[in-house]
Amino acid sequence: MERIFLPRLMLLFLFWFVGTATFAQQGYFVFKKTGSPALNTSTLLERGSQLLESDTLYLGQKDYVLLVNELGELFEITKPNTYAFSVIADYRRRLEADSFTEKYFTYVWKQFINRIKKKQESGVVYREERNIKLIAPRDSVKMFAPELKFVWQNNSDTEALFFFLKDVKTGHLTKIGLTGEQIILGLDNQLLKTGQTYQWSASTESFPNLNELKFHRLTLLSKGEFEALEKEVDALIRAFTLLGFSKAEIQEAICQDYKFCQE
Repeated sequence: MERIFLPRLMLLFLFWFVGTATFAQQGYFVFKKTGSPALNTSTLLERGSQLLESDTLYLGQKDYVLLVNELGELFEITKPNTYAFSVIADYRRRLEADSFTEKYFTYVWKQFINRIKKKQESGVVYREERNIKLIAPRDSVKMFAPELKFVWQNNSDTEALFFFLKDVKTGHLTKIGLTGEQIILGLDNQLLKTGQTYQWSASTESFPNLNELKFHRLTLLSKGEFEALEKEVDALIRAFTLLGFSKAEIQEAICQDYKFCQE
């Protein structure tokens, strides 16, 4: 009996050790910061900065950091001091238990991890036209509005541009020639319809290589989808409010991470 029990105990210990080592390796990410908190005295933190087991966190006067781990747990540090990685777990900020809020912060953590992986991976990427920078709507957002304003920044010497709108479902591509740095389109059930997903871009070329042109993706919510999503994020808004986020900060966080935007 002891011979059977001992290997099982060792196996459980191995799983615990691997899980602990994996978490320590991936650590925490900065969800929000104010002031100039630093990592290892020299690296200023920003949203999405990663803290690993070998790192030390430095907070000065009026500095603030809100961290998230892979379980979607939050850790809030507000006082000026030096913090070793091992003590950060003592600063957990507990919120009202809510499955959607936990899923949201777990999703945010995974997004931060994915950004690091993308930077590390090499391969073919879409080439964004250097003269045109797409501004709004942001990429991959979900929106509900009677009309949409598409905005870009034109850094070229050419005033005449071409706006491209593609219906993802049908593959139909609309091209509109114009000048300026924006175009407003209404939801007329022809060019734009609720419940549909689109890709949009702008170019100085009339016939650019569409496979290389940078597109932003956009999903137009139906009224029912919008109302259901609003109910979901209500709990998240309450959590952000308890954390001291302003209305603008809450809107920005939900748009940036959850892609539910009111731009």
